[in-house]
Amino acid sequence: MLDIKLKNKNKYKIIGILVSLLLLSAVAAGVTASYSFILNNAEILDEKMEEQNRTALSEMEDNYKDEFLKELYRGNYSLAWDILWQGGNDYATPGEAFLPDNMNNIQQDNGMYDGNGIYDENGMYNGNGIYNGNGIYDENEIYIEDEITEMEEINTKENFINSFNYLLNGWHDIFYESSIDSYQLEYYVIDNETGKTLSNTINSLDLLMENTEEAKEIKDSYAFYAAFQYGEDGTLEIPVFYGLDESKKDNFKTMELTKDVIRNEMSNGFSFQYYNQIKAPTDLTVIYAVKSHTFYYENEEYSNNQQLQSWTFSNGGFKYAYGISILFVVLLALFLPFRKSWELGKGLAVKIPLELSILGIGLTITAYNALLNMAFETASGNFLEFSYYSIFPEWVKEILDYGFNFLVWMVVFLVWFLAVLSFRQVFPLGLKRFIKEKTLTGKGILWAVRNMKKLFASLAEIDLTDSSNKAIFKILTVNFIILFLLCSIWLIGAAVLILYTIVLFFILKKYLNDIKTKYGILLDATSKMAQGNLEVSIEEDLGLFEPLKEELNKVQFGFKKAVEEEMKSQKMKTELITNVSHDLKTPLTAIITYINLLKEGNITETERASYIDTLDKKSLRLKRLIEDLFEISKASSNNVTVNLVEVDLVSLIKQVQLELADKIEQSEVEFRYHLPEEKVILNLDSEKTYRIFENLILNITKYAMPHSRAYIEILVNEKDVTVILKNISATELDFNPGEISERFVRGDKSRNTEGSGLGLAIVKNFVELQGGKFRILLDGDLFKAVIDWKKE
Repeated sequence: MLDIKLKNKNKYKIIGILVSLLLLSAVAAGVTASYSFILNNAEILDEKMEEQNRTALSEMEDNYKDEFLKELYRGNYSLAWDILWQGGNDYATPGEAFLPDNMNNIQQDNGMYDGNGIYDENGMYNGNGIYNGNGIYDENEIYIEDEITEMEEINTKENFINSFNYLLNGWHDIFYESSIDSYQLEYYVIDNETGKTLSNTINSLDLLMENTEEAKEIKDSYAFYAAFQYGEDGTLEIPVFYGLDESKKDNFKTMELTKDVIRNEMSNGFSFQYYNQIKAPTDLTVIYAVKSHTFYYENEEYSNNQQLQSWTFSNGGFKYAYGISILFVVLLALFLPFRKSWELGKGLAVKIPLELSILGIGLTITAYNALLNMAFETASGNFLEFSYYSIFPEWVKEILDYGFNFLVWMVVFLVWFLAVLSFRQVFPLGLKRFIKEKTLTGKGILWAVRNMKKLFASLAEIDLTDSSNKAIFKILTVNFIILFLLCSIWLIGAAVLILYTIVLFFILKKYLNDIKTKYGILLDATSKMAQGNLEVSIEEDLGLFEPLKEELNKVQFGFKKAVEEEMKSQKMKTELITNVSHDLKTPLTAIITYINLLKEGNITETERASYIDTLDKKSLRLKRLIEDLFEISKASSNNVTVNLVEVDLVSLIKQVQLELADKIEQSEVEFRYHLPEEKVILNLDSEKTYRIFENLILNITKYAMPHSRAYIEILVNEKDVTVILKNISATELDFNPGEISERFVRGDKSRNTEGSGLGLAIVKNFVELQGGKFRILLDGDLFKAVIDWKKE
């Protein structure tokens, strides 16, 4: 019966979740479906705004054209200054370029006039008269009015020059940083005297002054173009002026003649005589061209940008759809939980704290502009970016766009739904309980209260007989007295000090206990290591003792390595004795046997010769084994003298090949040599190097598969030389390549072939004695010996 009730309860709970998701899906689908309706309203609103904008622009069209001409006028002076500077003229300021020399020469190091009178750094006259603070007097203390007038005029000129420089510097910056982009201006400037040019386009704008077929084709591509020619005396001619009325051309000439633009923008009350001294650009041609038919409007004023389109989409109904859908979701969250069997207010929403719910709602509200742009871009085109070469048809792209929008709205509405379900708990719980149980702030306050209670309870459990506690109390008492004396003038300071001392005690106590615990862990580990347990490990963080732990781990690793090396050494010693005994005993036994046979008198001369030949071979093998033992012994003890000389590796290998030609032929292995044509010279011991390659080639003749090929090659690099010998083994290579170069280790574990097992060990020792590296590499049955020597 209980199982049936539980199943029914879970069934109704799932039904409640499904109904909620279904309703939220319906709201999300409704919002996405409303995009086309909102877009139609936005387009109507947009058309109305555009019509108003066009009307306003048409009423101000003439003003825009005049402002456009003023911008060209400012551009002429900016470009003229630039081309003068490019031509190598020393025009540091616009004043030096466009004002007469007699005006520029009034500026001295300190800005003081030095014509008929001389002034010091503080403006004091010290030439033909003296200054007494109230005016300028001659040597007889007669007031000199002309000097004051002249000084005032100098100051006025200086102010005019500074204002002029400031103005044209501003023109220059605005022209390059703003005007060119705003009006989409293309320009071409040429200094008629020097031939220097400036341009921001690859188009040949100079053709606009011609009447050829090529010029006609270029002219047809521009809605406006004009050419301004300044003569040697600064007179202005405008031979080409297309796109505006001829009256505008006359207006431009008037601007240049009267300097009204400069005068109006400086507006510092300077007299006309100063403005009349401004020089126009000279011997210069400036050509402008604009392709846009609305060239006299700045882009920022004329373009119907996305911000405006988003605004019309919002006011066309999106903000109402957003608000109504949120309201509907809030109502669902408030009233659906009244269906008790669905238990909607008892799941995930119960666990969401108030602050997190507020944060979620805040994020969805602040994301309004992002949602607006997403909806607008989806309704007017593609929100998701697809490659130009995308294989998806348009209807698939539209499904993906609207599907993504649907999921985003589902997330937004789910955040609101869960947040309102969380807020709704305030009704059954009450405000006080809701704050305590369902807010992070309330839980934080409760946590602080509980810990304060624990703190006061811990104070009562302090053992004052403990020596460490006594030491802490002494420190705290001294600390308290010092701080109390410092803060005793404030009553609140004493109360804070009491609390501070209590907290400090528990912090210090916890710190000391932690040190004791970690010290005990460290001491226990060292005791186990001292007893021979080298596998002990310390996993805990030891804090202050962490460096000591790391050093202890290094000691442990060193001990383990030393033990392993010692075990390996003992094993090798045992194997050495065994292998030496075996390898010495075999030829010695054969020698004794054949000597006994020779002592017998009933042998033929043929048998006697055969026995003597065998004795010779076995004695040579025994001799070779003893020599090998002697060599490896000296090499291992570093008791070897290395005589370094210049050795040609190519010649040496060829020499070894000739010396071992018989054995190579008997082995039935075909040797292939890949050696450089030029010499490979290294500083090596020739005898030991010969022994290295002799051992390696003999190794191939013994163990390589008959009728296979062996390769010997030399690779020469910038910094080193590598010699590689490789062959296919006649038997399976089942040994460790790292151990085969050890003493008395042989690939033939049954020791059926002749050999001492010292050949590769001698090779390795001799290579390393000469500063090289020796490696054995195995790949299936491929045996490869690699020697690396660095060039000197």
